[in-house]
Amino acid sequence: MSSPLSDHEKRKQISVRGIAGLGDVVEIKKSFNRHLHFTLVKDRNVATPRDYYFALAHTVRDHLVGRWIRTQQYYYEKDPKRIHYLSLEFYMGRTLQNTMINLGLQNACDEAIYQSG
Repeated sequence: MSSPLSDHEKRKQISVRGIAGLGDVVEIKKSFNRHLHFTLVKDRNVATPRDYYFALAHTVRDHLVGRWIRTQQYYYEKDPKRIHYLSLEFYMGRTLQNTMINLGLQNACDEAIYQSG
């Protein structure tokens, strides 16, 4: 009979090391098209600019989720002290563009969208 898993072994089972990054234009185009077709259930012939925006937002979100999970795993392992700050001023208008800039994805995303038409 096998022994129960320790906390450390359980964390290893949920590791996100296998998540592909969005390092190049080809990967961004694949992820963008996947979200356009399977998340939004749209074809290029009927997709609106809003659909393209949401497909891009889902693509960038996928990249953020992998990083977020790795950060949470690191915090769980190291157990650092935390300081929380709450700001009620949050403007949604330019969030996607700012996120792409901060992740270094804007040029690759621009090129992927341009190549997609």
